[in-house]
Amino acid sequence: MHRRLGHPSKDVLRQAQKHTEGFPLSIEFPREDPICPGCAEGKMHNKAFPPSTLRATEPFELIHSDVKSFPIDSYHKYRYYILYYDDYTSNAWTVNLRNKSAAITATRQFLAMAKNQYGKKVKKWMSDAGGEYKSEAFDKMLKDEGIQILQSSPHTPQENGRAERLNRTIMDKAEAMRHEACLPESWWEFAVEHAVHLYNRTPVRRLKWRTPYEMLNGEAPSIKHLRIFGCGAYVFIPKDVRQNTLSRKSELMVYLGVAPGGHGARFMRSPNNVLYTSSNALFDELMFPKCPDMKRRGNTRLQSAPRPDQAGRQPTSQENYDDDDNDHPSHHLPKGADNERDDAQEQPRAPSPVPPPQPPEEPARDDAPRRSGRERKPVTRPGNVYGEKRTPVEIYKEIEKKGQWKKIVGEEPGSSRSQPQSRQQPVPGSSSAPDPQPDQPSGSSSGSDDDEVEEFIRKNRAYIRSHQRSSTRHLRNI
Repeated sequence: MHRRLGHPSKDVLRQAQKHTEGFPLSIEFPREDPICPGCAEGKMHNKAFPPSTLRATEPFELIHSDVKSFPIDSYHKYRYYILYYDDYTSNAWTVNLRNKSAAITATRQFLAMAKNQYGKKVKKWMSDAGGEYKSEAFDKMLKDEGIQILQSSPHTPQENGRAERLNRTIMDKAEAMRHEACLPESWWEFAVEHAVHLYNRTPVRRLKWRTPYEMLNGEAPSIKHLRIFGCGAYVFIPKDVRQNTLSRKSELMVYLGVAPGGHGARFMRSPNNVLYTSSNALFDELMFPKCPDMKRRGNTRLQSAPRPDQAGRQPTSQENYDDDDNDHPSHHLPKGADNERDDAQEQPRAPSPVPPPQPPEEPARDDAPRRSGRERKPVTRPGNVYGEKRTPVEIYKEIEKKGQWKKIVGEEPGSSRSQPQSRQQPVPGSSSAPDPQPDQPSGSSSGSDDDEVEEFIRKNRAYIRSHQRSSTRHLRNI
């Protein structure tokens, strides 16, 4: 009946005996299932592999290793990478390979690193049954170091599940970062190296949310140097690298993670795609230069994301005024103007008639010089022979004005321009009266007055100048 019904299980046969007609009631079911060739050849499936709970008790006691291949060559013509995973600390290392035969050299260097950097020797080695791990040279190298070799069965990667699972984690991180930044497929090596660097600094549940880096080095890792993979950065160009003194001091490049050795960052320089290492750069983590729809931001500060209330709107004039390079005056908007403008954009309005253009009105210009509104108070000098409220400068100007007036008119200001005629008019003909004496020239009196003015100016010029300087200094101090 088992073969008649298509090789069902024992439980199905018991239920068929109760719910079908014609099933022989005399059939007895054996306690142990006999081997059925048809079931063994046609129904056998791979068994499940439960997760292992066994763990190493110290660093480098057990190392898991695996080789990952890629369909295309990388930037440096790599085709594979080999993974090393410490079972105790969960720390990972990767080495890029051009061919699988280079796995022997990479493993020998890894063992030397564990011995020199951490003072540890690898005791057990777990890997799959790939050709790179089954060569005689690889086995001899491990045996010479006294390492126990543990290999999974052929075509059974589940027995090397920890290395396989870590490969998936690294590739998920690397591909997510590479696709977001629109980087070409040949740059997978940079994405993989940065993904491993991030994994070692990410908390792990099995380690009670500690990081593999802390488990290996005994201290918490610093993530201050991390930036978004593939973002843009303005990298400083040293003076000896620039073409001339007029060249740009920085260039926009693509960030590709931490540089080998841990000092500085690694960038890709356009347009020739040349690697460039520098520790002086300004990062713009919202810009990805390799994406086709990339647009450079305006005045948004680098290394700082825009505030939520500023997303999708133009910066106000006050924000532009805060920029050191902005020389335009700011025109402040009233409070709530941004909200009113946003509401106006969301709600469509009926088109209003456009008024005819008005000629621009020129602002009235005041050509008069601006004068101070401060009340000026003259200096009072009690007992001054020239007047208590008169300065030597005023006296000098008055004397000079009087001298100029006398030169022109020849008399004191306010006097008549001609002398009054004598009351006695001469009578024609002879007369016994004496002839009148001719008038003296009017310039004689004015000349003497001019001499007196010049003498006064000469004697008091030094005093007037010194007093003028002191008055000027006094006014400045006021």
